[in-house]
Amino acid sequence: MGGNPTSGPTALDIIGLLKHRLRLFLGGLWLLDGLLQMQPQMFTSNFPAQVLLPSFQSLPQPLRAFALGTLYPYIQLHEQVFNTLALLVQVALGAIILVAPKRLYGVSLVTSIVWSTLIWVFGQAFGSIFAFTGGGTLMLGTPSIYTGFPGSGLLYIYLSLILLLPDKVWENHSRKSLSPLWDFAPLLLTGVLIAQLNPNLFTASGQATIFQSNLDTNIPQALAWSVATLAGYSIASPFLANILEVIPIISLIALWLTGHRRTAFILSCVYLAFAWWFGMGLGGLLTGLGTDPNTPPLLLAISYLTLEKQVFDKRVLVENTMSAPRYN
Repeated sequence: MGGNPTSGPTALDIIGLLKHRLRLFLGGLWLLDGLLQMQPQMFTSNFPAQVLLPSFQSLPQPLRAFALGTLYPYIQLHEQVFNTLALLVQVALGAIILVAPKRLYGVSLVTSIVWSTLIWVFGQAFGSIFAFTGGGTLMLGTPSIYTGFPGSGLLYIYLSLILLLPDKVWENHSRKSLSPLWDFAPLLLTGVLIAQLNPNLFTASGQATIFQSNLDTNIPQALAWSVATLAGYSIASPFLANILEVIPIISLIALWLTGHRRTAFILSCVYLAFAWWFGMGLGGLLTGLGTDPNTPPLLLAISYLTLEKQVFDKRVLVENTMSAPRYN
């Protein structure tokens, strides 16, 4: 006896499963971020001085003037209250996203978008795109995926937004050869590539903002040896170093766009792990002042979605074949 070829999950079932997994991932990240705000140093002056101030200084005008002249002095005076508020918001967001009923779930995702936007703008200075400009002018700085570009806050916004979209929108977007919903990984990497080709990153000072900066701020002294050699080489040979940093980005984009999704995902895991440690020191999670895991885990989740589009496309093909009219 033959089995029913259409048995198993439908296309909409696959979408529901993917959205459920992304929901668990987003909720878990918000809980983790809330727990990170519980670190003892977060309740001291170190948090505004070492985490917020560098970001505020990288903002363009007039946001820079507001952040430094109004927001920063207020946070300094009420650092424990501010940190407690951030802690409660993030823990609440994580818990509600994970377990809330449908109506409250939608509200939590909207709140996630609002809170993520505040983090991306003020806590991450738009992914540091205006950093190192000598005064926060409207000039591009030296953003790089190796230092967290485009900012985890932007990817929190993206995940929250696509989880708000109805299943039918997901299904309709799957018919596009290059969908901003399903194929965001190669689209995002294209932006990352453009940023990495910034002329500043072909100079010693630009390269110093990557591995050497990680060595100075994110890596514990006991583990500094693991990054020191790479940091020294990138500054000594900046042009070649940036070429080597660009090549894997181009390779991943090419693999995604030519349909080699499984290979692209596997290599993305390796590449993002490298960038996460050598460029970001795990997002500063070992320093006592890390506020979130930074961009790589989120980009990996987005890459997983792009990988799963292949599974979804195959299921849709089977369903369309079985439902097509047959003529004798």
